Amino acid sequence: MYTDSAGIAALCLALVSGLFFPVVFQGMVPASPDSVHPMALSMALDDVHESSGHYPLWQPWSFCGMPSVAAFSYLNGLYYPGVLLEWVQVRGLLLQLLHMVFAGAGGYVLLRSCRLRRTAAVLGGTAFMLNPYLVTMFVYGHGSQLMTSAYMPWVLWAALRVLRDRRVSDIGMLALLAGFQLQRAHVQIAYYSWIALAILAIVVLLGRRSSFRGSLPAMASLGLALGLGVVISLQVYLPALDYAPLSVRGGSGGGAGYEYATMWSQHPAELLTLLLPGAFGFGGVSYWGFMPFTDYPNYAGFVVLVLAAVGAWSWRGNLFVRFLLASSLFLLLVAFGTFWSPVYDLMYHYAPFFNRFRVPSMSLAAVMLHLCLLAGFGLHTLLERPGGQQGTRMLKTVSLLFAVVLIGVLLAEPWIESSLRSLFPPVRGVPAALARIVDDVRWEQFRGSVRGVVVMAALLIGLFWLRHRGAVQGRIVGFAVLLLALSDLLLVDTSIVYPARESLRRSQLVSRDKLERALGPDEVTRFLAGQPGIFRIYPAGSLFGENKFTALGIESAGGYHPAKPARYDALLQATGNLADTRVLRMLNVGYVLSAGGIDHPDLEPVLDAPLQLPGGEVDVTVYRLRDALERAWFTDAVTGVDTSASALDVMLSRGLDVRDKVFAERVPWEGTESFEHGEVVAIERTPERRMFRVRTDGRAFLVISEVYLPTCWKALVDGKQVEPYAVNGVLHGIVVPPGEHRIELVCDRSCFAAGRRWSAAGVILALLLVVSGGAAGFRKQRM
Repeated sequence: MYTDSAGIAALCLALVSGLFFPVVFQGMVPASPDSVHPMALSMALDDVHESSGHYPLWQPWSFCGMPSVAAFSYLNGLYYPGVLLEWVQVRGLLLQLLHMVFAGAGGYVLLRSCRLRRTAAVLGGTAFMLNPYLVTMFVYGHGSQLMTSAYMPWVLWAALRVLRDRRVSDIGMLALLAGFQLQRAHVQIAYYSWIALAILAIVVLLGRRSSFRGSLPAMASLGLALGLGVVISLQVYLPALDYAPLSVRGGSGGGAGYEYATMWSQHPAELLTLLLPGAFGFGGVSYWGFMPFTDYPNYAGFVVLVLAAVGAWSWRGNLFVRFLLASSLFLLLVAFGTFWSPVYDLMYHYAPFFNRFRVPSMSLAAVMLHLCLLAGFGLHTLLERPGGQQGTRMLKTVSLLFAVVLIGVLLAEPWIESSLRSLFPPVRGVPAALARIVDDVRWEQFRGSVRGVVVMAALLIGLFWLRHRGAVQGRIVGFAVLLLALSDLLLVDTSIVYPARESLRRSQLVSRDKLERALGPDEVTRFLAGQPGIFRIYPAGSLFGENKFTALGIESAGGYHPAKPARYDALLQATGNLADTRVLRMLNVGYVLSAGGIDHPDLEPVLDAPLQLPGGEVDVTVYRLRDALERAWFTDAVTGVDTSASALDVMLSRGLDVRDKVFAERVPWEGTESFEHGEVVAIERTPERRMFRVRTDGRAFLVISEVYLPTCWKALVDGKQVEPYAVNGVLHGIVVPPGEHRIELVCDRSCFAAGRRWSAAGVILALLLVVSGGAAGFRKQRM
């Protein structure tokens, strides 16, 4: 057993190292936007963590500030396996690649527990590890999705053991695996994994034909393990649940809007990419499918699909195979989203938390795992049963059908090409010559995929004939089929990692030194860092989502994050991404950056210089915003409103000076209240605390330019907690009594601290179950 485990781990490690050789050995790193954004944030928060000694819960550099942990950012220090591996210098990209190895080993262990041959188990595990879905997640910066997916086969393996034996050690092991999967914090992938577990429990319950009472112990053991897994993850999810109603994903009716949630639905026609990776243009500019865009095809592998079909048919009476089929069908229907909505709508409207997710096609990650596992069953069948007379007839039929289809495709190629080209959507915004090039690439992707399938089919049929006639030992055929399946997948993987120039896609890999230089100081950022006072910047136009400023500690009103505060998102929508200098002033913006010229009386150009970005150098102009407001100021009048939408609507429509009059929600007065003048004497700031020393002549109203998130901040006046008001839809407002006072906004760490205690207790309990159960089993064996 230990030899097997070491062998599969070594094989998976070799395959991953070979595929990502430049990353492992040559210092190359992915530089897609989704890779760079978390990298820049981690660089900044690492400095905060080191200097403060506290795990940072707030980052002030994007969208005028937002939570870190609660928004599923900067979680590596909360992922227990990652913390342990950090001691041996396994972190970052190497940690992600190690999870790919973990995924392959999980598929192998799961299939071996189903008593499949080693070769069949190796195929199932390595095929899942090398599936283009996981490879793309690494290349395009979705590491949490990759690492969460890696747990799927392991969770199934542990759940099967719990349902079969109900051993205490297995309950503890499932709790650890489920908890660590949740700690990796890609909730949507974990959710699909748990859907699969629910289907597994139902299939086992029905398949055993036992009474409800008889099945209760197994179901209770499964529920106990998963419940303990949730406890292990609470250091991540308690803050996240606290913030969710305030984020863009949970702030409108408790979830993402239906249209937004279903944008990346899988059209049934695009299932053709499971077989032909280039059927809809592969990805990038040549993609012409039904999603807004994509960088990769959902390719399962021709050999994998054939073997999965063999496994599904030949093992149709096996409970685990029935589960794989049922789960695949259900999750496939979920992936269809808006294109076949009954199943998706049922989940969206009634399943807990499901409406917070987008990208329905993401459920294909679990479908890919199921197909790879079924392929393992198929290869086992072919190695165990050569086929006899029935196999001879089947092979003859398949060979004849293959020949007929091949001849038909060759004869009909001109008609297929013209028909397919007529379906290509126009490429907008480019010259006609370039549009023709894109269409040519689309056709070549399709034709190349068909040719690849033809070659794979011919080789596979040849191997089946050799096996059937006994010309080659089954062991050798199994090894050859394994090589063929992996070669099939690796061809597509290399097209994702190292795209050819003629594909019109570029590689996302760059040297680490080049990326670090791009994220380092340049003339623009040095100028901004050298300006006096406290201020934010506003990157206009194409620079708005740029997170380089985060890495350098420059606070921005722009940025990128999929879970930005809902109030701030509403402000962006209402102002066309802050295209209003009054709004910029109230957000404490001191400088505006633009890659194009801006002619506005409130903006004074102060610098023209190149800005170094991961995608290349960009010439920008830096403008100083005239009459910019400080981080906090006293206003003369406050008008009460009912909602943030009302506040934004009135503020933007009346053209009022935001210094003199503001609009606050749920204030204890009606209409407009006047206040006395005040002065902000001093400001002190730490990463999670804002302190303002103020002096007022009478009752005054202080506006603080920090995003209003009541679950994240506590407001204090002279050390006593007070209730702040939401001002102009997004800011804090505090009523200040006469005299000199100390006003503070302090990050509330109570929820996070409680989560850490629960997580630690959960892990300790799960480990005790594993150890005590293992010791009891060992004593039984000795007896």
